[in-house]
Amino acid sequence: MAVNNKPKIAVTGPNSSGLTAWLFTALNVRLAGGVPVRVTPDKFTGHIDFDGVIIGGGSDIHPDNYTKQALPKVERSMWLKMKEALVYPMEFLSRFSTGEYDKARDAMEQEFIDYAMEHDKPILGICRGHQLLNAELGGSMYQSTLPLLQEKMRIRSPFPRKKVIYTKDNTLINDIVGDDPIRVNAIHSQAIAEPADSLEVTGKEKAGINQVVESKDSDNVLGVQWHPEYLFYMKTHRRIFQWLVQQAKNSKNNKEG
Repeated sequence: MAVNNKPKIAVTGPNSSGLTAWLFTALNVRLAGGVPVRVTPDKFTGHIDFDGVIIGGGSDIHPDNYTKQALPKVERSMWLKMKEALVYPMEFLSRFSTGEYDKARDAMEQEFIDYAMEHDKPILGICRGHQLLNAELGGSMYQSTLPLLQEKMRIRSPFPRKKVIYTKDNTLINDIVGDDPIRVNAIHSQAIAEPADSLEVTGKEKAGINQVVESKDSDNVLGVQWHPEYLFYMKTHRRIFQWLVQQAKNSKNNKEG
C-alpha cells in the first residue's frame, strides 16, 4: 500500500523525553500498516484531523484535569519497601523523580480526545493516556495505587509481570486479543477509579486496579493501563495496534468515500 493510502496515526507525547516510547509506538504502528506522526505541544499546529489517535504515556496528569477519588492512607513497612527496591528497581528509582506536570500536553491531548469522540475516530489511550481519556470524559482517578495494593509490592517493570483478567464477556478487548488473560507490564503509580458514564471497565488485575476501559457504544475507543508498545515481541499486544490501524483505515475510507 502506498504511503499516501496508509492511515495517519497521531501519537501524542511530551516536548522533552518520551523518545523511547515514541520509537516503540511508531514501530508498532508501522508494523500494523499505519503511518505514525509524532505530536508534541511545541509542534502542535492545531491540526487534529488524523485517521486515528494514540494518547501516549508519560508524566502524571495535572490534578486540575481530573476528579480525585479519595482513598485512606496506608502505612507500608520498611521491609516491603526494601523488597520492592530489590525486585523492581524502577519502583525505587521513581521515588527520586521530580514528578513535574505538563499542562500544555494535557490541554493538547484533551483536544484530541474531544475531537476523536465527537467524530468517532479510533483512539487508543496508553497508561497516562488511558487515564486522561477517562478523566476528560468525566471519570475519576486514584492519585496513588499504594492504598489499593496494601501490603503487596507495587510492580514497575517494562516486562510482562502482571496478569489482566476480563470483567465481562463479549467486549472489544476480547475481540482484539482473545479470551485468555493478558500478561502485561506496569509503569504507573496512578489509576482509574470510576469510569466515565460513556465508558466501562472490562479488565482488571488481581489487586483490583482497573486495567482496561472501552466505550459502551463504539468499537473505536480503548484505554489500557499498561504499555503495549514495549511488548511488541508478543502477538497479543501487537494486535492492539493492528486493531487501531484497521479502524483508522475504515475511518479513512469512509471519509474518502
